[in-house]
Formats: sequence, structure tokens, C-alpha cells
Amino acid sequence: MVDDAEQVARQAYAAFAAGDSAAVLSVVAEDLEWTFLDPSVPDPEPAVCRGRAQLAYWMGRDSGWKLRADLEEVVANGERVLVVTRSPGIDAIRARQTGDLNFHVLTVRDGRIVALRACRDRDEALGLVAAAAPGPD
Repeated sequence: MVDDAEQVARQAYAAFAAGDSAAVLSVVAEDLEWTFLDPSVPDPEPAVCRGRAQLAYWMGRDSGWKLRADLEEVVANGERVLVVTRSPGIDAIRARQTGDLNFHVLTVRDGRIVALRACRDRDEALGLVAAAAPGPD
């Protein structure tokens, strides 16, 4: 199992890009806390789902959209990792345009993603990552 937070994030997103849901879910904790933003609302309140099964359900539901998630940037600080992806065409279903970019902060503990939080923009995501205490060296 991969333990470095950045490597876990890269592994998960590479698996997602390859369409390998099982590999994505293999690095997700059973009790994942997933905070997402409703794309149909310009300034949505965060909503929370819990559990790997909920993520698996939404990954399967979204597969009909045929959107990619091309990795653009990864910034790690201890257990938190900012991941920026580009999904060409996703702005067509969003009320708030982001230039087809997605901003997520992952929290990784013991080689598993325990939290996944969608952010409105890069600044919000960087703030969450910067606030994280660096992990032990």
C-alpha cells in the first residue's frame, strides 16, 4: 500500500482517468467523508456524503457523462493534498464557470483517502492545504 499522501492522490486520480473505479475505491477509506458542491447552483452550500459506497454510487452515476479528469496540479502538505483537474466540457453543466477546472482537497491517513472536499476555487483549496499541519518526516 502507498503511504505518501501525494502518491496516494496521484494513484487515485490515475486510476480514475483510466476508468478503473475498483482501483480508486481501493485507496478510499470505508468511512470516507466526501464534501461536494452542487454544480447547478452558483454559490452552493457544501453537502456531505459518508462512506465509500456513496462515492462508488456517484462515480457510477457520473460515468454516463463521459467526462475526463486530466491532472493539472498536485500540492501536498502533510496529510492534505490539493488536486486540480481539468474536465473539458464540465462547465456546460455548471452554474458557476471555472474554465473546466475542478479543485479538491484530499486528506490521506495510513495510505487511504479519508476525506475528499470539493472547493469553489484554487484559493479556497490552497487555504485548506496550507492550514494542515505538516506530517512527520
